[in-house]
Amino acid sequence: MNRKNWLIVGISGVTCSGKSTLAKELHKKFDDSIVIHQDSYFLSPDDPRHVKIPALNHINWEILSSLDMNKMYSDILKLIESKPKRSDKSDKELRRVLILEGFLLFGFKPISNLCELKYFLTLNKEECWKRRSIRTYSPADVPGYFDAFVWPEYLKYLSVIKQNDQASTELIFLDGTIESHEMVQMVLTKIQDLLS
Repeated sequence: MNRKNWLIVGISGVTCSGKSTLAKELHKKFDDSIVIHQDSYFLSPDDPRHVKIPALNHINWEILSSLDMNKMYSDILKLIESKPKRSDKSDKELRRVLILEGFLLFGFKPISNLCELKYFLTLNKEECWKRRSIRTYSPADVPGYFDAFVWPEYLKYLSVIKQNDQASTELIFLDGTIESHEMVQMVLTKIQDLLS
């Protein structure tokens, strides 16, 4: 595996905390970087593997089984095992940046283990609801879904990764309410240190 040719940065955390924005801004800063969003791997709404919530007539989208994580992992491996690019100026192999972003990213151990840097964005419940209530989802959230599933599933995920000694010592927690440019600068500095 050509993992040494990649610096893999994982960005996870609560819904609406700025994960996608952070990933996109970092992507702009590094030529030839790649972003893979976990949201691209949601199962289709008619997939029989989904867990249904009869009381709300809704799918539970907040759990790992609502995503094809094996496909995501397979796509990441294909990418990092591909032939590395070389600098025009020398035969030295370039180390590229791969940014993985997703609300349950570290819940899937094979992907979590690939990440050299692990960021986890947090929000309190009130701020999270304020942001989520003005976002459009397809399918849309149904009344009661946030309180009954979105927030409790997030707390479960956070608890699980905090209990994993390796993951909890590697995680860098970021407050999702800090200014976007400040957050980008903090992460950018750390990545640049590792690439130098």
